[in-house]
Amino acid sequence: MKVGDLVKFSHIYNGCDLNGKIALYLGEDFIHRVDGEVVENHKVLLNGKAEPTIIDKRLILYHCKKFE
Repeated sequence: MKVGDLVKFSHIYNGCDLNGKIALYLGEDFIHRVDGEVVENHKVLLNGKAEPTIIDKRLILYHCKKFE
């Protein structure tokens, strides 16, 4: 997946705001903790929203597919 791709989320869990939503993929968003640990997150802009959403890398791996 690359920046600018449209993606669609599958069912994640009941009540999740991302279920079935389409979003614009904005890229990786790393957190560099003071203990030296680096946390890999990703940033998406959900259709109809003004602010991007930060998601865990597991959502990209298992619940997010390129929208075609």
